[in-house]
Amino acid sequence: MREAIVTLSDAALEAMGFEGLVALLREAGIRDVEMLEDHGTTCVPQIDVADRLDPEGLEDLECVSDWELLAETETGYRYLLELSAAELPADATEDYDALLGNCETSVTDRGVLISLVGSQAAIREMLRNYEAAGAVPDLCKLAEYDGEANPLESLTGRQREVIETAYEMGFYEVPRRASTAEIAGELGLEDATVSEHLQRAERNLLTTQLPT
Repeated sequence: MREAIVTLSDAALEAMGFEGLVALLREAGIRDVEMLEDHGTTCVPQIDVADRLDPEGLEDLECVSDWELLAETETGYRYLLELSAAELPADATEDYDALLGNCETSVTDRGVLISLVGSQAAIREMLRNYEAAGAVPDLCKLAEYDGEANPLESLTGRQREVIETAYEMGFYEVPRRASTAEIAGELGLEDATVSEHLQRAERNLLTTQLPT
C-alpha cells in the first residue's frame, strides 16, 4: 500500500472545473474540510468556515450542484456542498474506487492538499486523470503507507470521533443502547451526517481487514 500526497494549485483546480471555489472558501476563512463522499468526478465535502459563504457566489459556481448551511458552530458555520469536477475524465470514477477511499483534503494558500492511498497502479491512474484534465499535480510525497498497522488510522478525524462516540454510547451493543439521533445530539451534528460518517468509517475499516 502506498500514499501519495499531492497539491493541486489554483490553476489545476480551475482546469478541473473548480474555478472560483477555493477563493470563495478562503474569503470565508476556511477551517476544516471533510470529504463525506468522493466518487472521482463528484464529491460531497462538509466544510467549516469562520464567516457565512456568499449565497450568490455559491449559486454562480458551475461546479456547485447543491449546497446547504448545516449549522452555526462555536467557531463559525458548517456547510455541505455537492460538487462536480466537470473536466475530469469519466474513468476517474472507476479509478477513484480502486483507492482505499480515506483521502484527506485540506485547503492551503497554495491550493488543495490531498492524500491518495492505494496501490501504486491505482495512484498512478488517478494522477493521470488529473493530468488529462490539464490539472498537473505537484507530488509532495510518495511513500509506503503504514496506516494498516492500526485500522483506525484509515479513518478521518471526524469519522473516528463519531464511531468512537457511537461505541461508547452503546450503538454497537446488542440490543442497541443508542440511536444515531442520540449520537448526533451528543456531537452537535445532524442525524444524517452521523449516519454518513458511520457508514464511511465502517467501510474504511472493512477495507483494511477484508481481502481484496
